Amino acid sequence: MSAGGDPADGAGRKRPGIGELIRHVETLSGHTLNADEGVQHGLANRELRGVTVAWMASPDAIRAAGEAGHELLIAHESLYYPYDVLQMPQPPADWRDWAVNQRRRSLLDQYRLSVLRLHGSVDEICIFTTFADRLGLGTPVYDQGFIKIYEIPACQLGALVERVKSRMGMPYVRVAAGGDLTRTVSRIGLPWGGMGLFVNVAYMQQLVAQHCDVFIAGESDNYGFRFAVESGIPMIETSHELSENPGLRHFVAGLAARFPGVRFSFYENDCVWHVA
Repeated sequence: MSAGGDPADGAGRKRPGIGELIRHVETLSGHTLNADEGVQHGLANRELRGVTVAWMASPDAIRAAGEAGHELLIAHESLYYPYDVLQMPQPPADWRDWAVNQRRRSLLDQYRLSVLRLHGSVDEICIFTTFADRLGLGTPVYDQGFIKIYEIPACQLGALVERVKSRMGMPYVRVAAGGDLTRTVSRIGLPWGGMGLFVNVAYMQQLVAQHCDVFIAGESDNYGFRFAVESGIPMIETSHELSENPGLRHFVAGLAARFPGVRFSFYENDCVWHVA
């Protein structure tokens, strides 16, 4: 930026704005942003010098973006609680006053940050496929959008668990297997992100219908685990954020290549739990 405040890069070109970044994402996805996506806090028409991308706009991610002097934080997950409250027809009357939401909003205002949520569009662009790549699964043998099945040489479930831990850099994963780690598996479905949760069992059923015999998931819960086990399919859970962080890193690299005059950073939300 010049001393006079002209919003241009060092070569005198006008800096891209949030709208230009959104149009680039829409070109990559092939459609306009989804209903749960878009600018959800701050100015929507800012020119950009710096952008932070994070899985979630947690307080630490907000601080990292603000202290870097960036104008925009791109968050993959819901900005406020409860989940997708901005799209709820009848949200809790006091949701804006919840301490978690107040803290995030206060920090965003403190650093004068805009927040752009990019959710399903980035899942389509690179998050799903990058998760499969991280696991070393190769080309799917069945491929219909997000309904993909991968095949590996038959092995015991326990051996696949060790492979997942190694590939994901995790000392522990959760496994719902009905108690049997010796069963043979080879046909993998990937309920990435939160698609292993109970609210998404219809998605898992579509993988069941394609005869997968094991799930490698992002995040699950009791009902999701039980649905898998009662369907006769063990589930290996990595974590929501760790299953999606690799794809978000890939996304950041693509943005940096497309907009070389903007400084892009990736803030890594770590797995929120540990084994005690």
